[in-house]
Amino acid sequence: MKQVFAFLTVALFIVTPVAAREEMFEVGDKSSPFNRSPQRDFLPAKEAFRTTAWRDDDRVYIGFTAAENYYLHRHQFAIESLSQDINFGELALPPGEPMSHASLGNINVFYDQVLVSAPIEASDTVTGPLAIMVTFQGCSDQGLCYPPEQVELVSPYGSPPAAFTISPSRDTAGSSKGAP
Repeated sequence: MKQVFAFLTVALFIVTPVAAREEMFEVGDKSSPFNRSPQRDFLPAKEAFRTTAWRDDDRVYIGFTAAENYYLHRHQFAIESLSQDINFGELALPPGEPMSHASLGNINVFYDQVLVSAPIEASDTVTGPLAIMVTFQGCSDQGLCYPPEQVELVSPYGSPPAAFTISPSRDTAGSSKGAP
């Protein structure tokens, strides 16, 4: 009896048209919530978290803009110089907003925009742009957490972009939730 059942199963599979088998196993069919790929609903990390950098005589600044419903983890920021003989001091971060994260517990996060900075430490006067490596991590409010990201940036000497213009009410490492 087992041999007959096995033979009929194999025969049915062989006789079934190839197109019908492909349709049966099609991935990404939007009509069924069970076949949807979860990655389609989320932005790539570089779109969800945009970065820009600039510097003045004493500090390097990194501005982050998170897309709507995305946030950055305060405890995951790091910066390093890619230029020889140039280092950075301690990264200045605003406090952020408290959050109870499902897997990380109580953490602080940044929605919208955040500006971080670090003092430039060099033996000689630094002129021109600085090459830097920035590490950060963020999540979506819908539950996807990205792995830590690293981005190489060039921080030219000059004024901040308009979105990060420092007002008297904001310090140089302040978050700007709700205000550009």
